[in-house]
Amino acid sequence: MKLVRTFLIVPALLITVACIAPISEISMCGIKINDTRKSLENLKLEIVAKDNDMIKYRTENGNDLSITFENNKVVFMENDWLQEVKGNQPLFSDFLFGQTTLKDIRDKFSTNGFSYGNMLFPTETHLIAFNCFEFDSENNEILVTITKMPLDEENVTEENVSSKFKLDALIIADKSYLDKIWGEDKIFDPNYKKIKP
Repeated sequence: MKLVRTFLIVPALLITVACIAPISEISMCGIKINDTRKSLENLKLEIVAKDNDMIKYRTENGNDLSITFENNKVVFMENDWLQEVKGNQPLFSDFLFGQTTLKDIRDKFSTNGFSYGNMLFPTETHLIAFNCFEFDSENNEILVTITKMPLDEENVTEENVSSKFKLDALIIADKSYLDKIWGEDKIFDPNYKKIKP
């Protein structure tokens, strides 16, 4: 019986690991910024939406991966958590959806990064924060962490608010593309620095 379980567990682990890149590689499912549109032909994921400049896939762990193109090159990849605990592993980083806090992210990178203007948005139920971090890499890709906090969160203070925001989505994007869609005005943390892949 133990052998049967091993045969069932190992393929499942391989499927999961296949779409999680090594932390040192700035990619999602092996796709990188500036890859050609043709490079996506090797992705064996279900397509859930598609238009001329974007393809949205359903990942192995039940989340969404949206890939945007400009001039047939990958310029924007967004991994959205669909709120299932079993799908809490993003396609990039060792963070966890629904668990990693904005404080954890700041502590890991030793900076709050930067934001495009005021990237703090209220919805009917949550407050959403966008924090951007530039990689010290050849492409200078931008990692955007999207965290959220319920509007009815209790006992929020200025000291603990960053611990109340939990990771909900990750974006890896081309710097010039983000400047184009979100504007070039940025607010930098006093401790701003590029992060290592």
